[in-house]
Amino acid sequence: MKTRRNALLLAWTLLIAHSFSCPAWAKQTPKPAKDGAEAPKPSPGVDIPLLPPTTTPITVDSVFARLAEFDAKMASLTLSFRQSIRLEEGSAIQTKDGNLSFLKPRRLRLEYLRPEPQTVVSDGRMFWVWRKWINQVIESTFEDWRKNDPALEGLLNFGDYAGLLKRYDASVGGVSAPGSDGHRTFRLELRPKAKDAQFLLTLTMSTKDYFPYEARLVAAGALVESTFERVRFNPDLSRSLFDFTPPRDADVFRYPSPP
Repeated sequence: MKTRRNALLLAWTLLIAHSFSCPAWAKQTPKPAKDGAEAPKPSPGVDIPLLPPTTTPITVDSVFARLAEFDAKMASLTLSFRQSIRLEEGSAIQTKDGNLSFLKPRRLRLEYLRPEPQTVVSDGRMFWVWRKWINQVIESTFEDWRKNDPALEGLLNFGDYAGLLKRYDASVGGVSAPGSDGHRTFRLELRPKAKDAQFLLTLTMSTKDYFPYEARLVAAGALVESTFERVRFNPDLSRSLFDFTPPRDADVFRYPSPP
């Protein structure tokens, strides 16, 4: 975390992201099918591979071992999400939902569907927030935005959950009794190694797949809660999905502002 202002910027992005005018999303023209056969359709992906029930104790090491296995097998991911955001104590709660597409190593596209359509795009190097109704684009590098918007930690760790252990102190808690399927749920709590940081990221998981289906972020008075569903593992995603060109007549703001 940096300052309170930067920490609040967090929820503002992840939970905000106002889109703007028509973007020029590059699309690849499919190659014609040979011999009259239909061109193969892109794979929508599969459900996350499930694991058998186990009575092994759930520890930080065992969780991160599973996350490393998941990371190694995953190339892409799509899911739907819902978020509630409270920027500071006593403020109104905002609710947003939408869809996420992720392609390794760190290409990301968020389509917010409610309350207003909004888009966030990263090609892995640059980062754009697209605000449609005011024809405005906020542009940054991926690293600059990530440094100043810790809320994105809840959505940007797909494909690198194992790397969290290098940046955070982790603990496991809230382990449930086995359900009817023999699986248990638990919480993985992550705190920055910098002890003065006002930040706590909690991921709720199940031993059936070790995928976080809930994320709760508390940072400098802001609260961001996310739930994930309709997760598809390794769908075919074109890199062009993560390209973005601001419309010619848009107001483009660079973040952080140049010196």
